[in-house]
Amino acid sequence: MLSLSTKLSSALSWTTRSSPPLHIGVGATSISPPLRWQKCRLLSRGISSSCDVDFTHAFPTVKLGTRHNSLPSFLAAIKENQKSNDAETVELSTLIILTNMQRRGILLGRKLRGFGTGKFNGFGGRLESKDIDLTPAHGAQRELREEANIFIPSVDSFKPVGNLTFTFQDNASKMKVHLFHVDVMFQEDASFDSHDTNTRNGIASGVVIDPNTIKGCDEMIPQWFPWSEIPLQQMFMDDSVWLTYFLSSLHGRERGGCHDNKIMKMDGWFHFAPGGDSENQIQHYFLDT
Repeated sequence: MLSLSTKLSSALSWTTRSSPPLHIGVGATSISPPLRWQKCRLLSRGISSSCDVDFTHAFPTVKLGTRHNSLPSFLAAIKENQKSNDAETVELSTLIILTNMQRRGILLGRKLRGFGTGKFNGFGGRLESKDIDLTPAHGAQRELREEANIFIPSVDSFKPVGNLTFTFQDNASKMKVHLFHVDVMFQEDASFDSHDTNTRNGIASGVVIDPNTIKGCDEMIPQWFPWSEIPLQQMFMDDSVWLTYFLSSLHGRERGGCHDNKIMKMDGWFHFAPGGDSENQIQHYFLDT
């Protein structure tokens, strides 16, 4: 079997001025043509179009439910119809945005079982007890090693982005996700990249890894994607909101300060329609940037 860094290397003609192309990894699947082009600036509140990134496969805005301009507005909207439960269950978990800024790539995993089977997602999972996961960052470190065989030695490399909170129309449970960003650099590029722009403007400097050691588990198959080809219509619908916004922010900052440091922190609230992952439909959301 070809390695993760070489399989289908000829499939991409996409390049950047300062770096070699990203190679698609194991488990590549065909992606249906997009319904339309979607600009990531749709949530950017006045950010210059020079910071735009085209996310070819994003869900159209009209399918993303009602966007609220404040948290009270969002909470009032979901309170009207949400199933109530005095003993509300809150599940705490982690999620990692793992990028290669130099190659404009993101590592995702295709779920093989459990919630979201068949969908692509970031790496992460439920937080364990304090004796296993001392902090959410330690939980993210553990999950990344278990699901993709990537060991990042320092939890300081897991940059906290914010929290995502998920509620459900037909379920009183709530999911709170601690969101982290880790930027990596391939060993083969490390010497090439001594003056790369991703070390400026507060962007993660890139933890050096060997891409050939990346491998999946019985739950996830890792795969690299260029940002413009992220299979958002094969992911949970909320990713078309917050993930595109976050990557847009990274792109803008690298382009010369289009975003300040505050833009890299965000919290999101998403309320899903009945039907769970099979329906994958947002009813209401609020993104606080």
